[in-house]
Amino acid sequence: MTQPTIPPAPRPAPRPHAVAPEIALKAVDARVEDVLDAVALYDGEPYLVGSLAAGLGDHRSDIDVHVVSGGDRPAALDGPVLAFTPAGTCVDVRYLDRCTIDRVVGGRRPGHGARPAGRGDAWLLSRWLNAVPLRAGAPPLLDGGQRAQAVGLITTSLLADLTALTAFAALAERAGADRAWYLCRRAGTAAWELAAVLSGQYHLGERWLPARSAAPEVAALARDAGAARRAADLDGVLRRLGVDPAAAPGRVGLRVSPEAERWTLAGEPFLLVAGRRLVPAVPSVPATVADALDGDAAAVFAGLVNGALRWTVDVGGLTPRLEPTP
Repeated sequence: MTQPTIPPAPRPAPRPHAVAPEIALKAVDARVEDVLDAVALYDGEPYLVGSLAAGLGDHRSDIDVHVVSGGDRPAALDGPVLAFTPAGTCVDVRYLDRCTIDRVVGGRRPGHGARPAGRGDAWLLSRWLNAVPLRAGAPPLLDGGQRAQAVGLITTSLLADLTALTAFAALAERAGADRAWYLCRRAGTAAWELAAVLSGQYHLGERWLPARSAAPEVAALARDAGAARRAADLDGVLRRLGVDPAAAPGRVGLRVSPEAERWTLAGEPFLLVAGRRLVPAVPSVPATVADALDGDAAAVFAGLVNGALRWTVDVGGLTPRLEPTP
């Protein structure tokens, strides 16, 4: 698989949705001073991130804060520290070094071999795009060049999700899987998420998708994407994003899981997956999902479900776009 090309940012990357911290925190009855007190033990610059910073939060939202130091050693991204305001609102604090942010923004493209519905680099970048400094005079979390790069990385990652899920929905149907409709729904949601990002709404997450769909073209696409029950229902949705639905299965590559151990029992081939599950080996692994559609689709789909097969997705050369409402 070739390394995907990051599409150009669909538009310049301004900060149209970030709000002043004192206004954002009113939704949870908190003050900037309350939050600064909660993170006072951390050495670094605190930034409000998450739904409140994006202008989407409500009274049920946590206060998400990333504290960024100028250190040169990588910091862990997992294991948030929880604090509370005097009113009892949870403050979710994550401590980051500047080198970690630079690595995520400039590192490996998340669209290559991406996992659908994950909270990886694209999810982090979407938080940083709307980050608001909690102290007056602090610099933006991302500079202009980093913002443009972050938008490109998010777009590529979502495009990879959409391509893979569309291919898997077609494979599940061809295999006669009982819940093929679920993959169609997931592909529809991925299309909706990509449309929202192409409209300039960069905060990822299904919870806030309706609030991020004010643009008429996003709202219209969301209606059709949400109604998808068969792979063919996605064709028009993908075309409105500038994606050829017929090409999606050919962009998803397949291979035997490199961690699987080959076994033979009673003359039949099996694979030991994750060191504990013995599953039937796929007799012949096609190069792509498109090839699987013309072969033993049921065996390939079963291999993906039970972990015998791995997949990668190549979105090189694709530049999604959001077409206006007819």
